[in-house]
Amino acid sequence: MFVSRFLVRSNPTIKMAAFSLSTFNGLYNPRHAKSVMRKRQDFTVNDTTPQATSDIDKRSENFMRGEVLDYAIDLRTQSRPGKEIASPYEITLTEALHDFWQASFHTQDRIHTSTPFARALGLQDRVMPFSLVLFLTGAMSHEDAAKVQVGFGRCIYHWPVFAGDTVKKTFKVERVRNTSDGNHSIINFKCLLVNQRGRLCMSADKRLLFEFPVPESTVAIPPGGIESSQLFRDHLLSKSQVMSGMESHSHTHLQPGSLILHTLARSITFAQSQQLSSLARLSHERHFDIRKYDVKTEIYVPAGLVLGLTLSASNRDFHESLHEEIANVSYVHHLHPDDVVGAFSYITDVDENLPGELESVSVRTIGVKNMDLDSSIGIPMELLMTEKTYTKNIDAICKLLCPKLTNKIIAVVDRKIIRQSNRREVFLL
Repeated sequence: MFVSRFLVRSNPTIKMAAFSLSTFNGLYNPRHAKSVMRKRQDFTVNDTTPQATSDIDKRSENFMRGEVLDYAIDLRTQSRPGKEIASPYEITLTEALHDFWQASFHTQDRIHTSTPFARALGLQDRVMPFSLVLFLTGAMSHEDAAKVQVGFGRCIYHWPVFAGDTVKKTFKVERVRNTSDGNHSIINFKCLLVNQRGRLCMSADKRLLFEFPVPESTVAIPPGGIESSQLFRDHLLSKSQVMSGMESHSHTHLQPGSLILHTLARSITFAQSQQLSSLARLSHERHFDIRKYDVKTEIYVPAGLVLGLTLSASNRDFHESLHEEIANVSYVHHLHPDDVVGAFSYITDVDENLPGELESVSVRTIGVKNMDLDSSIGIPMELLMTEKTYTKNIDAICKLLCPKLTNKIIAVVDRKIIRQSNRREVFLL
């Protein structure tokens, strides 16, 4: 490589570069080496560090302490029956959210998966699944003080929700009471989800446990008239003749007293739980902070996702479902990311007195974690029939009558499903 002699004499940096280049190519020159050594001595850096610490003032008045902004409602003072709490969030639901939910929670009901089927029933598009809409309805970003969700009461899907709808929600305090130890309180909320047209889409009663007592109240707020409407259900019943002309995809004939062990079992990862929690605007640290809480034993899957896993485990065996309504959900034990969820269901009643080929199935579905369900396990009738589905009673039944289920039950769900029947008419000639 050619380097000008004039540039090398006048610019020491180029001289050093030229020396390096010649050395790299094996053309070592002693005169160049002496010149480089002299320049290195000229550019020696003084590494002595000044003792600046003596100039820092350590007096306490020169420090500040930050504050944490609290966006939660102070339920110690505002948890009076009738108190309304409006959520500041408005969420436009997308097809991507619908698909993400179906990728996490199994469903094969055509009303949620097929646009042509939904339009044949007079709906504008496939309908957002019941469990997804309930998750959005019950998600409360101001519940950071809550210790745990105890359960849901009556949950009604009043009006179908579609991709493209924008939803917002309101919460109303319905009932307040303290626990028997006097150190905790249970607050019942009415959760209301409305769309961009002001139409009520879903209502749900939600029970939360808080780690502080509150002044008790004997006042209970009765449900409003609009919260009892069944416009979505009635619309589907009115389409019974349309469905009679369509092929029924129902797999099984259901009878009262049947116990079904569902074979579908799956888990939800921490990443999925985080993403869905963020989409619903949840902010409780127990769902996110793996630095503070161990992901395997202390991070909780949100209650709405626990319910979604329990219902999806049973979905295939109740196909084809069109509409469902929950009477009660009791959460028994916590679910952690990657825990595998299975379920079994007990049919309490089947009402075939519906229009066309539809039937209403009353069922108790019990979600379990990290265990294989098979016919060798005897399920106690007390567990299938009891109305006392709180944790203490469920644990007592399992320990006494079925130890294999001890600490395995995550949720007890009582619900009613409207589905296409699998009846086979028999004619005697």
